[in-house]
Amino acid sequence: MTGARTYSQFSRIMALQLSIIVPAFNEAPRLADGMRRFEAAVDDGAVDLARTELLVIDDGSTDKTASVARKLLAPIPHHRVVTLPSNRGKGAAVRTGVTLAAGEYTAFMDADMAIDPQAVPLLVDGLDTNDLAIGSRALTDSMVDTTYALRSLMGRLFNRLVTTGTGLHLHDTQCGFKAFRTPVVRLLFHLVRIDRFAFDVEILARARRLGLDITEVPVHWRHVPGSTIHPLHDSVSMLADVYRSRLGMLATPPVPAIAVRDRAGRASTGAMVERVKELLVTTLDGMRAAVVAHRTSVVVLLPLVEPQDVATLYSALQADLEPLEVSRRAMTVDALRSLGPLAGRLQAPSVPGGSG
Repeated sequence: MTGARTYSQFSRIMALQLSIIVPAFNEAPRLADGMRRFEAAVDDGAVDLARTELLVIDDGSTDKTASVARKLLAPIPHHRVVTLPSNRGKGAAVRTGVTLAAGEYTAFMDADMAIDPQAVPLLVDGLDTNDLAIGSRALTDSMVDTTYALRSLMGRLFNRLVTTGTGLHLHDTQCGFKAFRTPVVRLLFHLVRIDRFAFDVEILARARRLGLDITEVPVHWRHVPGSTIHPLHDSVSMLADVYRSRLGMLATPPVPAIAVRDRAGRASTGAMVERVKELLVTTLDGMRAAVVAHRTSVVVLLPLVEPQDVATLYSALQADLEPLEVSRRAMTVDALRSLGPLAGRLQAPSVPGGSG
C-alpha cells in the first residue's frame, strides 16, 4: 500500500489491538463449531470485537471453506476472508495473514478452535513484557481433553525431538495458539521459509537466535474430529523441515532496511527516531516497520514490505532528513544480531490518539 494516508485511516488501523489469523484448508464442515467457541469467548469478554480483526486465510481449499467463512464472519465488524489460489501450507497461509494484519498484536489459531479462545487475554497479557506468547498444553495449569492417544503421543515425541535438535527448551512448540508483537511477527515470517506444519518451530528457533523473549501460557485444548493432520506422516515431514533449517539448507532472505545516520554528530539519536517514526506514519502503514536505535544511527526494518513501498519511504526520508545520511540496506540474520539484543526493541510507530 503506497502513498500518503489520512489521519482517519491511521486512527482506524491503530485502534485495532489484535489481529487474529485463522488458516483454513477444507474446513467448511468445522468452521461453524469453531466460530461458536469464538463467539462464546466474545460473549464472556475474552475478545473485544471493537478492537479485534479476524482474518480467515483459505489455503486453496477444494470445498466451500471461503463461502462458509464469509457467511459466519459477516456479523464481525473487522474481518476479512482471503483465498489463496492453491494449497501452499499452513505456514504460507499464516504468512499471508501476517502481511495483512493491522493490529498492535498478531495471533494465529486453528480453525477448529481446539484451543479455547477464552485464553486470548493470557496471550495479550503475555505480550506486555515479551515479544512472543505461545499456548502450551504441557503446563501444569493447562487442560487437555482427548481420547486420541496416538496423536498425543506423537505430539510429545515430536516436541522432545525438536527440543533436542533446536535447544528451544519449550514445553509445546506445536500448539496452534501463538501471539506476537506485530513488528516481531513480520520480521520472523520474513525470515522463515518453511510453509508446512513445521513453520512455527522455525519461527520459535529464529526468535531465540535473535534474542527475543518468549513466554508460555496455559490453555484448554480438546480434540476436535476431522483434522487434516496425519500424526505419523506429518511428524516425519515436520522433523525433516526442522533439521533442513537447522543445518542451513533453507535460504534465509535478507530484510530490507533503511539506515539514518548523522556523521556530523549534531542530531541526537532520540530526535532522529521520532522524526523517522513520523515519516513512517505519513508514508507507510507504521505497523509494517520497526525502528531500532543503534549507537549513532537509526535502522528501519521493513520485513514483508513491497519493494515499491521501501522505495517510497527511502525517497521521503532522503527529502526530509537532508543533510543526514540515508542509505538502503539488506540486513542478514548476522547483521540483525549486530544491532544488539532486539527483545522489546521492535516497536511500531504510534499515531497520536491511537493505541499503538
